[in-house]
Amino acid sequence: MNKPLTLKVASIERETDDAVTIHLKQPMLRKVRYSAGQYLTLEVEVDGVKGCRAYSISSTPGLDKTLSITVKRVAGGKVSNQLVQQLSAGDVVQTLGTHGRFTFAPQPGSRRHIVLLAAGSGITPIFSILKSALHFEPDSQVSLIYGNRNTGSVIFRDKLEQLQRTFGERLKLVHVLSQPEAPAAQGGRLTQQRLVELLRALPDSGAQTREYYSCGPGGMMDEVTAALTSMGIAAESVHQERFTPAKAAAVAPVSEAPKRVQLLMQGQEFSFMVPSGQTLLEAALASGVTPPFSCRAGFCTACVCTRLAGDVRMREDHGLSTAELNMGQALLCVGYPLTDNVRLQVH
Repeated sequence: MNKPLTLKVASIERETDDAVTIHLKQPMLRKVRYSAGQYLTLEVEVDGVKGCRAYSISSTPGLDKTLSITVKRVAGGKVSNQLVQQLSAGDVVQTLGTHGRFTFAPQPGSRRHIVLLAAGSGITPIFSILKSALHFEPDSQVSLIYGNRNTGSVIFRDKLEQLQRTFGERLKLVHVLSQPEAPAAQGGRLTQQRLVELLRALPDSGAQTREYYSCGPGGMMDEVTAALTSMGIAAESVHQERFTPAKAAAVAPVSEAPKRVQLLMQGQEFSFMVPSGQTLLEAALASGVTPPFSCRAGFCTACVCTRLAGDVRMREDHGLSTAELNMGQALLCVGYPLTDNVRLQVH
């Protein structure tokens, strides 16, 4: 999607005290195409300043009539607070389209076990994947391990219970609460040891293969990675999306001198300085430039750009393929300028 598209808000549904689902009407002539697990980039103006934010899509393609995103209010987050507290049915939003490689493609003829792991608002893309697997892979088993603080903070709680009633034994729900109200509830956190126990206790569906999809904050994702690695799960069966940065690897600056960067975005050119040790994204945001971004960890690729001049080094390149790296693509959130006058084109 090259130009921003205006979408009208059909309705807003309260999920928890601090999270809402925003249902957007699909245009008749220019429908937004997406895959389960992707996110929608919104262009939002707050206090006279325009910025881009990416929100995971909770609706499911081929199943839901509206294009829906679920937004959790973040303390100090101006955009999330505006969307959760001020947006109403009939309002319009500007979108730059759907992106993301954390995707699920249903295989109607397959018989596999889809294992989903989430914590907090990480359920948003997982919910889209869960519905897709249940509705479009009738012979597959689906299991969800979902961590939250308490029952009141469980996003989609009623909808998950309804899906449990509808699909019965095909859906296994495991809620893990760090501060449970009832002593009998599954208490604790999603640590490596706990995850291994829960994963081994999942029902044996008889399927020959298991696919693992996980999404959540950085700490939880580190525990998931450690658990799956300790169990010998093959990397090609693991699909991940981080909502917060992974532990940053140390990146030694080439020099202490700041580097000038030109960023081409939406027909405009922005110029700013990148101090030693700052990522391209950090420096852009500090200077008032707001390119699209989401995870800040190099996974979601919302901040992908193409290098037109100069050199950039990334502390992580797992979000890009070898072919993309060879084409000069880079990620702002994990990228550092190596030379002065770096010139980048945001996609």
